[in-house]
Amino acid sequence: MIDVYQYLDYRKLLKELYQERKALNSNFSYRYISLKTGIRSSGYFANILSGKSNISLKLVLKLSHLFGLKRPEAEYFELLVLFNQSKTHDEKNHLFDRILKLKKSKVKTLLPEYYEYFNNWYYVVIREMLDFHPCNGDFEEVAKRISPPITAKEAERAFSVLESLGLIQKNPKGYYERADALITTGEEVSSTAIVNFQKQTLDLAKRSIDLHPKETRDISTLTISISQKNLQRIKERIRNVRREILELAKADPFTDTVYQLEFIAFPVTKPKE
Repeated sequence: MIDVYQYLDYRKLLKELYQERKALNSNFSYRYISLKTGIRSSGYFANILSGKSNISLKLVLKLSHLFGLKRPEAEYFELLVLFNQSKTHDEKNHLFDRILKLKKSKVKTLLPEYYEYFNNWYYVVIREMLDFHPCNGDFEEVAKRISPPITAKEAERAFSVLESLGLIQKNPKGYYERADALITTGEEVSSTAIVNFQKQTLDLAKRSIDLHPKETRDISTLTISISQKNLQRIKERIRNVRREILELAKADPFTDTVYQLEFIAFPVTKPKE
């Protein structure tokens, strides 16, 4: 079954819902859809898929019912239609925020027993690398692709831990793949493992200045004076940006590199009494 929450383009979602239904029932055609939904012609549905025609909210409801979408899925589908057909930047931002809130419930949240995942920074990197670099057990090759490089033994240990935690799995062809697309520890996690992971990645950021050419990285700083009230607003904006970046990464069909992004805000003076 297609997971509607994996899509940001409602036309692509409709196309793949149609293909899935067509594979199960050869009589499920554009003509059948037009008869069941009351749209003007079978060619109109083709125009929707190609982007030549938009759809109304009334038709959204009929298509949701036709494809058997449950209520939360139908709500998500409606938001996608509004988002894709909106004409202003502010409207798109508002709708995208609502989309992310619905998608958030589909992100895997790690329980405390999963925190071994963060004990070594390269565990996270290897799991992400499986998105574009298949591995059937050649740990030496994986180790060489990590920057800075690790040993084959460390790579083998990483695969063992990731598999035992259920974060990667072998597909029928014998290659490792990610078991979940997105994961999170939740907000404001204070686990020692998370703190250590953050320290490790900050060290990686410092090493990157000498290790990688500037064209392949983006490091900037900003020093500002703000109130504690505004700090909370900034933290919320950063959380929203993190979610948006996760979705952009998830929707990217041409991944070829794993990047570590750091969002940092810390005081450099004591607060005024």
